[in-house]
Amino acid sequence: MEQGWVYVLVNSSVPGLVKVGRTTRPPAERAAELSAATGVATPFLVAFDQAFPDCAAAERDIHAELDRRGLRVAPNREFFRGPVSDIIRLILMAADGTPAAAQAWPDLSATALLQAGDRFLLGLGDTLQDTGEALRCFRLAAARGCLPAFERVGRIHTGIYLQRRDRASRRRAMLPLKQGARLGNYYCYGQMAVIFAADRHTANFAKAWDLFFAHREQAYLAELEGDPRFFTGACTTYIRSCLLQRLQPGHVPLLIGMGETIIATVLRDLDQARAGSAERREIAAALRWSYETLLPQQPPPAPRRVARPRAEPIWAPEPEPAAA
Repeated sequence: MEQGWVYVLVNSSVPGLVKVGRTTRPPAERAAELSAATGVATPFLVAFDQAFPDCAAAERDIHAELDRRGLRVAPNREFFRGPVSDIIRLILMAADGTPAAAQAWPDLSATALLQAGDRFLLGLGDTLQDTGEALRCFRLAAARGCLPAFERVGRIHTGIYLQRRDRASRRRAMLPLKQGARLGNYYCYGQMAVIFAADRHTANFAKAWDLFFAHREQAYLAELEGDPRFFTGACTTYIRSCLLQRLQPGHVPLLIGMGETIIATVLRDLDQARAGSAERREIAAALRWSYETLLPQQPPPAPRRVARPRAEPIWAPEPEPAAA
């Protein structure tokens, strides 16, 4: 029994086909190896991967089900023809270990899956907060081409990496962020910057934020801007993380245009931070910088010229009487 991953690879040179295999190494390494060895015109990309305590047994069961559904292209080959989302759903069912898990994944659109993931991630309404369920929704949404979902998947794995600080967690965070950035999700660059900051890679940290602002200006996508708070939150994160890295934030003209909104957001974060914590001190520093830099400096009013009355002496000697 070997611990490893079952992966789903896609390649634009063979549209409609997916490769489902297993590996005990990081799936991204396996994809790079196959891209170099097969001689196809374009590289393989990891559309999805799932860890299993026994990846060989999991692959065998998944292949058997795909065979039963008539999706295998050729015998003894790991290529299958079918919707990527359906194959990912099958792998998730295998990971859960129960066919009842299929009931949790109705045939939802990518937008509906994204909204469901946000409800699970934040515990909105009467939905119980469940990061695992959120991650599954986001992965399925990303497999269906939903751009915002790539950043959501990367953000969850970034949180795991910040806790564990191990190479496997970092790879799992960077993979969807790189894929999303290639497809046009500029928010993925901002999330990459969080990882670079944790790695103390200052140069990549600054470049990632520059790419975020540049790509947003050059190729603004309404699909990524569902709530104006998304961009404001990214800007406040940029200011706070720059100051934490002992760097002066750039892009000041753009930030000045949103100065009041940014300050309101930082004030809200300050109210929610625990008194005396390092986070509160970090937010306070961002608030001070924002006040000093982003609010337009009004010139002091010019002194008014007021006509003053001619001064009269308070006392003067009386004139002497004239001589008789």
